[in-house]
Amino acid sequence: MDVSVFLAALGISLLELTEAGAIAAIYHNIYKNNLPFIYAVLGVAVVLIPTFTVGRLIYLVPLNYVLLASAVILFYFGYRLIRSARRSFKGIRKKGEEKEEGLSVVFTVSAIEGFEAALVILALIPQSYSSALMGAILASFLVVVLTAILKSQVARIRLPHLKFVLSALLFSLGTLWISEVVFDIPDVILPLFFLAYLGINYAIIKI
Repeated sequence: MDVSVFLAALGISLLELTEAGAIAAIYHNIYKNNLPFIYAVLGVAVVLIPTFTVGRLIYLVPLNYVLLASAVILFYFGYRLIRSARRSFKGIRKKGEEKEEGLSVVFTVSAIEGFEAALVILALIPQSYSSALMGAILASFLVVVLTAILKSQVARIRLPHLKFVLSALLFSLGTLWISEVVFDIPDVILPLFFLAYLGINYAIIKI
């Protein structure tokens, strides 16, 4: 098993699916039934099932091109995560974050969260399909269990610290894969990249 791929898939899936679970929990409190959870599961499944079936064919593309494209995707989502974490730490709120009520909203938001996770997972699959799959499955299980047990608490979850750490991991993997293509460096240098990006992210948060 590729531990770095497993952790990245676990982290991004846990982050995005927790947000989907939180939306479902909010509307569960409104509708007083389990329909929001069903719609949330359907929204995520519509995206992630094709990701792990059709998406595995990405190995047919030459590896270097896949690594470079995957690195760009990871950098993009790493940037989005640290930007979101910075807003949370500084107490900045974007206008229009409140969502209208409705089961269609639960489905749509869940599908979007699943899609964001899928983009990162697609970038991880060429490195280790089984590790990416295991990370996503474990994250899904954890989100289902925690949401079922802690419905009201999950609805109020804030995730700035998880976004902070996951952003550093995505930046690190992106840097590693670019370095593998350009310099052919070994994977063992990943922890150094991770520590460096934790420091960079901390500086960004403090700016």
